[in-house]
Amino acid sequence: MSVTVVLTLKAKPGTYAGLAATMAAILPDTAARDGAELIRAAGDPETETVTVYEIWDRIESQQSYLAWRAERGDLETLGGMLREPPKFETLATIF
Repeated sequence: MSVTVVLTLKAKPGTYAGLAATMAAILPDTAARDGAELIRAAGDPETETVTVYEIWDRIESQQSYLAWRAERGDLETLGGMLREPPKFETLATIF
C-alpha cells in the first residue's frame, strides 16, 4: 500500500525565495525516483513555509530517496535555509 508524506519546511527570514527556488529545482529529480507516485510542492510567502506532498509506493522507497539526498549533501544545504528542523508526517493512504 502506498504512503503519503507531508514535509513542512520553514525558511529562515530572508531565505524563502531561495528555498522555494531550490525545491522547484530539485523536486523533478524526486519525482523521477523509483517508487515516487506523486510529488507536489506549494509555498506560503507570508509564513515563509514550503509544504511538499509526496506519495510513494512504500515507505522504503521514500527512505531510500532521503538517504540519496543525504549522500549528495542536499539535506545539509536545505537545512541551512530553515529556521527549524523539517517536519515529516507519514500517513497511510486511505483512498
